[in-house]
Amino acid sequence: MYNLLKVIGVANGHQNGFGATLAELSRCLPGAIRCLAAPTLPGTYNGGDFIWRVSFADDVAANAAMASEPGAAIRELTANNAMVISLDEAEFETGHAGGCQDAAGGLYRIAMFCANRDPTPERLAAFTRDTLVMPAHVRTILRWELSQAATASGAMPWTHLWEQEYADRAGLEGAYMLHPVHWAHVERWFDTEYPDYLVAPRLVHSFCATDQAILNQEARQ
Repeated sequence: MYNLLKVIGVANGHQNGFGATLAELSRCLPGAIRCLAAPTLPGTYNGGDFIWRVSFADDVAANAAMASEPGAAIRELTANNAMVISLDEAEFETGHAGGCQDAAGGLYRIAMFCANRDPTPERLAAFTRDTLVMPAHVRTILRWELSQAATASGAMPWTHLWEQEYADRAGLEGAYMLHPVHWAHVERWFDTEYPDYLVAPRLVHSFCATDQAILNQEARQ
């Protein structure tokens, strides 16, 4: 899968119209396999007002979609400085992926990281291994993907996309955030007081409600 992701902040007074237009245009994108265009929920951190994520079979299909009339309209909409006050975005091939449980109604979470402190291949591999341990312990994670950005822009040059789906918000803010494996194995890559510190302190932590599985769809086909 090749994925396009945008975390969009919108000026006050424009949210309703922006969200409706974004959702309608997204439904018209040719070649889209999965599409999410939803308002974020309270409690995000650098999380914007909307999450937009669309998956395609490959980068050729993604480029064709964004060159289409609806794709051009989405690009114009998200480049409108009168409405859009922040934009963090990335394009990426699906990397590591797992989980197959569907929730009738659930939560999608995206974390965007910039691993830019001494990012040797060995340190990046260790960071990836530690992050991938989490789904085996945090059982509220229904689906997940850990990918590296092909291109990215925004507040930071984002390098990693860490996505999960949960049945509900408690699965993220309770079981995930408080789990010992999170603090014992993963936190050391983020904490500037640890010698292993790898990831820049500024990150995107954003989530929204969803009524369909978004992640790990390729494994099901």
